Amino acid sequence: MKTAAALLLLLLAPALPGSASDFRDETIYLVLTDRFADGDPSNNDIYGDEYVPGNLRYYQGGDFRGLMDNLSHIKDMGFSAVWITPPVMQPPGRYLNSSETYDAAGYHGYWGWDFSRIDPHLESKGASYADLIREFHSRGLKLIQDVVANHGHGGDTHPSVKWHAERGKVRGLGLEFDYYADGKDWFNRKGPVIADLLDFNDENPATAKWLTDIYLKYQAMGVDAFRLDTVVWMGDAFWRYFTDALHAAKKDFFIFGEAWTRDDFDMLARYSRLSEGEPMNSAMSLLDMPLSAMGTWGPMEEVFKGGDYSKADAIFAHDHKYKDPTWLVTFLDNHDKPRFNGAGGEGQGTPASAEQYFDALNFYFTARGIPCVFYGTEVRMAGGNDPDNRRMLGAEGIKSAKTDPVYHHLKKLNAMRRSAAPLRRGTQTAVFSSSDSYVFRRDYGGETAVVMLNKGSSHALLKAGGLPAGKYRELYAGNKARVSAGLLEAEVPAHGLRVFVKGRVKGRPWRLPGGPEYR
Repeated sequence: MKTAAALLLLLLAPALPGSASDFRDETIYLVLTDRFADGDPSNNDIYGDEYVPGNLRYYQGGDFRGLMDNLSHIKDMGFSAVWITPPVMQPPGRYLNSSETYDAAGYHGYWGWDFSRIDPHLESKGASYADLIREFHSRGLKLIQDVVANHGHGGDTHPSVKWHAERGKVRGLGLEFDYYADGKDWFNRKGPVIADLLDFNDENPATAKWLTDIYLKYQAMGVDAFRLDTVVWMGDAFWRYFTDALHAAKKDFFIFGEAWTRDDFDMLARYSRLSEGEPMNSAMSLLDMPLSAMGTWGPMEEVFKGGDYSKADAIFAHDHKYKDPTWLVTFLDNHDKPRFNGAGGEGQGTPASAEQYFDALNFYFTARGIPCVFYGTEVRMAGGNDPDNRRMLGAEGIKSAKTDPVYHHLKKLNAMRRSAAPLRRGTQTAVFSSSDSYVFRRDYGGETAVVMLNKGSSHALLKAGGLPAGKYRELYAGNKARVSAGLLEAEVPAHGLRVFVKGRVKGRPWRLPGGPEYR
């Protein structure tokens, strides 16, 4: 029989990564592992032609040791989950296509060579994948693994490529399959396929089981969530089979997919409804592509660079189509398009000011969904088209972040979101929008958060009506307010926000500075 003291300890114990939880309570930091930090130079140039410092199409040296040594940088900003690019083994050296028009290396992880082995550029003594997972969990962080089930590496190699003789081979679980000797119908030849990537036949039950078994093993290692690459390139039947197996093996395992579109809300919503049940234990949620601000592509880029908030209203108008939009993963930019800060030139995106970063991040950390921030955002890293949007952060960038106002503002926003359940899990209701002002409320479990955003260059007096009566606490500055007739009004500074909460507030986020002049 348990003693009262033992029961008290159980009640007070924090939830461990992978235990019963709600992933909406997390915020995500996206790391392209090869571009974060080089912790062990000895694993940089394994094959002699794949590591070319300064050439962003090749390995630049980032590894698990560099990530482990700098987890405090991520945790200090307030992030609780880290999404890493695929860690599986890539082709053993440089890739050059047969027409000699494209050359690169698999630094990014999306060209699987052996899906059951970790890329040797990432691991080193004391910094294996298992070591990385343990280190994450010891720091109270969750690890999200990027998953590529659609394809392996590229097979259109020039004869000069070292691994040209094995250009059709893909491996995993000790098995080997050859695109050019495919007696087991392992690969898809019916199309469509992505470039020259070796496309798996997801309609073959044996292939589907092989892929699923591979990722069940990573899940069993302690990975806390999966992000699924190129969802639309595989059939719904495969994804149901794959996600059902993962959810059956581990309760409360979050999965979210990538389906590229600016405005096909019906398609996105369909993936969120592949099976019944809440998203932690059924099918998948999605990256919210239409709500992104990726340079030259994301619809919200225009909003935060002088446009009108009506674009946000038009996107949120489709929220009823999703199983539950509060589970969508939202983001400013990522590793596939120009960064929010652009790099100049045609198709490279336009620069962004610090104030525009504040406006955008204020929105993503208060609106419905799970915010995801691309590494380097904390130093306003510039970057045009791939691979320029994948520059090295390194020790210098990590050090300089401490003096960047965006770094400090991310700490503030993470603290604010962490302090109030409605900001993490609440349903969203529009209140008011104009060119520069946006007001909405979020409700969860009888608690309410009122969010007031101002991206204008001067203070704005904003109002919200129809609110529950009672005492409210403002999370940015710490002011108290009382609502008696349903009306709340507040002056919101230029490029600022005010968030009023009726309900429980954990911690005191208003004690953290954040923003220009810490307004």
